[in-house]
Amino acid sequence: MSSHDLVLDLDSHVDFTYALETYLIYPWVRDGDELVRPLRIGPKDAHHAVARIRQSAPSQLTARVTVDDAVPDGLEQVRAALVRCLQLDYPYEQVIALAAGDPVLQAAVSHRGLGRGKLYPDVFEALCGVVCAKRTNFNRIYAMMRNLAAAFGEPSGETVAGEPVHVFPTPPMMARATDEELRACKVGFRAKDLANVAGYLTEVGYTWADWRSRPPGEVISDLLGIKGVGPYTANLTANLVYGSGGIPHVDTYVIDVIGRLYLDNPNPSPEAVAAFIDQRWGHLGEYVLDFLTTDTEQWVSTIGKTVGVRSGARS
Repeated sequence: MSSHDLVLDLDSHVDFTYALETYLIYPWVRDGDELVRPLRIGPKDAHHAVARIRQSAPSQLTARVTVDDAVPDGLEQVRAALVRCLQLDYPYEQVIALAAGDPVLQAAVSHRGLGRGKLYPDVFEALCGVVCAKRTNFNRIYAMMRNLAAAFGEPSGETVAGEPVHVFPTPPMMARATDEELRACKVGFRAKDLANVAGYLTEVGYTWADWRSRPPGEVISDLLGIKGVGPYTANLTANLVYGSGGIPHVDTYVIDVIGRLYLDNPNPSPEAVAAFIDQRWGHLGEYVLDFLTTDTEQWVSTIGKTVGVRSGARS
């Protein structure tokens, strides 16, 4: 293992504090003014690196990366993962232009700046996160993902507050788990779906090293082969890994927000909401939803509105 400083450009519109405070789904871990993140790298995802990320200048992040020297391009794999997961290559100027003519979106942007939610580093971790999110709140998602990493992953060699930070497991690591072992992670009825996900991806020989360059639409089709994974789960997983490629996700939270803030209807049909998103924002729809569904109950008061949901971004 060796350590390196990796410098990443940060759009001047973005406040890194937002990344420190929101969507800290394990193994994203905050340590003071730094974000700690273990990442799988190399062939068959068999190696790992750990990044400690801080803001080192107004338009710059610096990641102190400890990387396995057995992977020659490991540092570049970490760079690519951090740029994607922190959405540093996001089309900020296009969102600014959209917000200029949209008082609702402008209120969301004014509240939180142009910081973005985090993408998952790979399909398996994202799919586990989406499964854990079924019929629950954000606090439980955070706990379940932490428990899964601690139970079936391995220590990264990094610690925060004296506790080891674990690398999220690969599909074969979790596929070996019994139903009892999965349920011990407090995942409840989701244990069966998690087992199906891990078993299927193990069977097809999934590795992120192979899947990262695949078209998202092709990935969605493959994920539909997993028992218990439907179009919504497959589509959302692709969006949360690749940043786009599927259609914008429409869940009960999105329905409430779009219905109340744009359609003057607190309970529109999912089809009506999806059509509105597509017509109004097109390929930027998923990006816009990220703004509209974060801290919503806080910023809507500035435009004299209310919503019937509460964001879990800061849970």
